[in-house]
Amino acid sequence: MAISYTMLLPLLLLMAAVTPGSHSFFPNFWSKFLSFTWGSYTHQDLTEEAILNITLQILLDNPHSLRPALKAQDFQGKTLTADAILAAYFGEEVSPRQFRASLRQIVSANANMDFLNGTRDDPLCHFDSERLKQGNRLLLRMRDQLLVSVKAKEYEGARDRLGQILHSLQDFYSHTNWVEMGNTDIHPDLATPGRDIHSIAGLSDQTCTDCTELSCKNNIVPAIEKRQLLTSGYYGDLPKKPQGKCSHGGPFDDSRLFSARGGINKDTAVSLFSPHHFLHQIAAELALKASIKFLNELRNEVTDRDMLRILGVSASPALSFVMDTTGSMGEEITTARLQSRHIIQHQRQTLLYPDFYILVPFNDPNYGPVYKTSDPDEFLHYLDNLQALGGGDEPEMCLSALQLALIHTPPNSEIFVFTDASSKDAHLRSSVEALIQERKIKVSFLVTEDPSRARVRSRRELLTPDRFDLYANLSEISGGQIIFTNNQDIPAVSEVISESVHFDVVTLFHKQSMERGNSVHEFQVDDFMRSICLFINGDVSTFNILDPAGQIQNGNRQSNGKFTRVSFKHPLPKGRWRIQMKTTGPHTLHIQGRSLVDFLYYFGVPVNGSHPGLYKLSNQPVSGVSAILVVDAIGLPDSAHLDHVTITPAKGVPLKLELEPANQTGLLVAQVGQVPFGDFSIGVSGQDGKGSAFLREAPQHGKSAECVVEITNEYPLMPGEMHWLSLSITSYGTSHCYIITLSNDRGYNMNTTIPRIFTDVNETHEAKFWIQAPDEAETDTTVAVTAQAEACEDKPQSCFTLIPLILVARPEVYSLHSPVCSLVSYSGSCPLSLPPRLCQQHQWHSVVHISDSDGVKSAQILSGFGSISYGPDGTLERVEYSSNCCFPRAEILLMNYRGATSSCHLSAPSNTSNLGQCTNWILLVIMYCSFLVNYLLYI
Repeated sequence: MAISYTMLLPLLLLMAAVTPGSHSFFPNFWSKFLSFTWGSYTHQDLTEEAILNITLQILLDNPHSLRPALKAQDFQGKTLTADAILAAYFGEEVSPRQFRASLRQIVSANANMDFLNGTRDDPLCHFDSERLKQGNRLLLRMRDQLLVSVKAKEYEGARDRLGQILHSLQDFYSHTNWVEMGNTDIHPDLATPGRDIHSIAGLSDQTCTDCTELSCKNNIVPAIEKRQLLTSGYYGDLPKKPQGKCSHGGPFDDSRLFSARGGINKDTAVSLFSPHHFLHQIAAELALKASIKFLNELRNEVTDRDMLRILGVSASPALSFVMDTTGSMGEEITTARLQSRHIIQHQRQTLLYPDFYILVPFNDPNYGPVYKTSDPDEFLHYLDNLQALGGGDEPEMCLSALQLALIHTPPNSEIFVFTDASSKDAHLRSSVEALIQERKIKVSFLVTEDPSRARVRSRRELLTPDRFDLYANLSEISGGQIIFTNNQDIPAVSEVISESVHFDVVTLFHKQSMERGNSVHEFQVDDFMRSICLFINGDVSTFNILDPAGQIQNGNRQSNGKFTRVSFKHPLPKGRWRIQMKTTGPHTLHIQGRSLVDFLYYFGVPVNGSHPGLYKLSNQPVSGVSAILVVDAIGLPDSAHLDHVTITPAKGVPLKLELEPANQTGLLVAQVGQVPFGDFSIGVSGQDGKGSAFLREAPQHGKSAECVVEITNEYPLMPGEMHWLSLSITSYGTSHCYIITLSNDRGYNMNTTIPRIFTDVNETHEAKFWIQAPDEAETDTTVAVTAQAEACEDKPQSCFTLIPLILVARPEVYSLHSPVCSLVSYSGSCPLSLPPRLCQQHQWHSVVHISDSDGVKSAQILSGFGSISYGPDGTLERVEYSSNCCFPRAEILLMNYRGATSSCHLSAPSNTSNLGQCTNWILLVIMYCSFLVNYLLYI
């Protein structure tokens, strides 16, 4: 079963509260704020510590050939941090930004197991309610899915799956009685292929005794400990706790009030939340050890290079080009080849290779395919085979190609677009903007306008002079540049790629303007800056650069047409610099520097209830609501600190907020009263160790929305199958009508006829759609499905989401066995002569055992009317059904955790003369010979 990414309850974003769900180690750093559990370990603590340990071990085993080898003793007795590990291995050439971002993604996926509707109440995800065998099998299935993601090089999906696995694995030690049984080491068979969990308490075994205190010592039945039987606590009433069983415990667990009262969870070191708080330290230590063991075993299944990519440890994410291939672009293609060779040659000298090289060609009417490789020679081969042919007019399919590149380029990268034509597909602007903001990718355009090409671009004279405004807007919101040049200057101008390809580049200032006249702009140079570079493009007649002392600095200046680049190397005068400009028309000023000191940010919503924490908003924040802004400071030495974060709306007054430490390395938080509507920018300010100010700007603009759209996937995509997906949209602010646009990046057949959706405030609507991969489609590849909801009215209202699906081969033989129903007991009867008016007065009841290795995920009544309950009974699943004689027959639909469904037909006995002869009674369980398989997960 793939974990369902159903969205949080709509009330969450407005009231920061959810219905209590399953408990676990508290999710993340925010849990300590909400519950005052400062001395407790959270899932975030355990996950980060495990990942840092395995990262250090991999780098110790793979010495850098150009730098001194790492020594384990240099890290002993010290708190491991991502910044320290990468600085020791790569030196100052590599920013830990990607590593930190990947770490946050894994931690968020871990925490979301406690927040999302599809997982927070599922006992298998948390080893609750004695679902121990089933929980272990779920771990193994998720492990298989993780390996499939790695094979398909879908590392973002692998990070999400890894976070989910580590959450469940850690919960085993907090929720079961493994620690109470005196075990001082981890379970040897947990999450281990080919092994299973044994010695589990049966349904009839009493496991706990009553405890009426907050702290529950010795409340596990001695016979359970003596027999070394595993058990875990029940939570709430789904499933209902049998009498004498243990509860999870804590103030949000209603089952703690019924026999056996109390609880056994070790989630925190505080008795208010955890009846077995006194064992929290041991449980956390074992959970950490188990997490490291799982990561080590995963490392043995993949290459170290793949493992580092999952964790985000590399010199840079990608070198990504989008290339116009029409007949007029021969010079640009040649330039891209030369720049790529220059960059790759430098990478070979420094061994600072990116994870991927990406190329997406386009013209009219074609675009794509995506060429994506980790081999620099293969990438150069792609470029060498690129030819400028055909396409003698414009516009062209630039945004379609850019959208492909955004989908396939890792987050926190930069994409360079080479073209001399405007866009034919401007309708994709909203989805391209959403991808830029969600994936935090810079997009820079190198636009060649050369009058000598009028013969080639036969319709150029018919085109409007503002046809490139769309590119200018996209580059501005992404933090990239738009550079206009000509055929002669493109080789020199393209050197901007070499300047920007370093992953330690930070933005100091960016402005696009149509204004004419004199202007002065300021930017801050601090102690952490190794070099700065100014890019001035457009109608600028004169400019002067002044250092903090007011002295004119010329730097290393290179001009080509309307483009000028000015660079300054270390040492740099520290303080506030100015640039005085005289402009006569549209122009752009972009200032960047190289520094390891940077920041990441995200918006989160506090979640109260059973497992308090901070839910990270993965899509656009919701405008007009309260949120927590989390700033992740990167490369900041102990002597320096960040003080404030400033949110600057495109229209409105900047909001300056004080940053507070978050009791987690590198994290700071600020309370945002209301997220501004529309576009906004984020900047942080602080002081270095000498008391001097420093500033950093986030490259991409943020954008809030009044809606949230999500896609939910339950099962893997297989060739030839009609694969169904669920879409949900929640509207905030005001009532809206939305038009839904669905697409995928491989052109697979899909149903896109979702009707218009009308929503009221805080209302969620759901819809179904399907996608079908061809029978001959290549497996172990990904297809990205996107959904965009745009307001029907003429308003700039839209929301967007993307979900990657992995195409897997259908196994030749399914390793599934039909669930087997067998009668255990029954009572009551429905005589054939019973008058209809008396049918309600007669009851019948049956108990059935279900044999299914994957566990029963759900049991529901398809026909008939009565009550049903189900739960584990030793190695089997037990289903109980009760009804009156007005409904003497019933059909029960069972679904297991692989998505397989089967039906059991029940009939009430017609008399009571042969109650002891099960084989003769009509209370007969019939298993369908063929059962429906809904996009099964395979082994």
